[in-house]
Amino acid sequence: MARYIGPKCKRCRKAKEKLFLRGDKCLSDKCVLMKRGEEPEVRGRRRMSAYSIQLREKQKLRMMYGILEAQFHNYFLKAAKTRNTAASLVIALERRLDNVVFRLGFAGSRTQARQFVRHGHITVNGRRVSIPSYPVKASQTVGINGPDSLKVIGPILATKEAPGMTWLSVNPERGTGTVVRVPTPEDVKDIPCNTQLIVELYSK
Repeated sequence: MARYIGPKCKRCRKAKEKLFLRGDKCLSDKCVLMKRGEEPEVRGRRRMSAYSIQLREKQKLRMMYGILEAQFHNYFLKAAKTRNTAASLVIALERRLDNVVFRLGFAGSRTQARQFVRHGHITVNGRRVSIPSYPVKASQTVGINGPDSLKVIGPILATKEAPGMTWLSVNPERGTGTVVRVPTPEDVKDIPCNTQLIVELYSK
């Protein structure tokens, strides 16, 4: 599958906002956006149109979760069938297994979490799952797949704090985390994107 392999910090500078693509580095003094600032505007460029602003919001959300355009569009089509399209879109992205692994503190970033899932280090209800887009359901338990995987993920988990989200709970001693419930629109308000503009973009 095609994926972006360029400098992640450049995406944050272009978006003029932290997208947390580098995990803990984004919260430290090493953050490139804080050190070098936003990418300078190109001289002679006209004011951004409404379409450009909507597109930028969509790209920001897509880059945050590290998914391709076609897959993102499929998420939107499913969310469009619900009453609150904008919230349903983000909730579907939050329920992805790689995102849950990241939120639980098993990985330093969503990219690393995706790698752990693909390499078979993660289990769901005791069964190994290697599909990053697997939608985790309420009451399911996400764990580490055996001693070998614990050697890889254990040091990362030991340095992480408990997730500050009420829909997740983690047990560092056992190396497991539980999805207490499906996230609600109130749980995803911290996403640095205007999801309503994304709905407007696809509604044209």
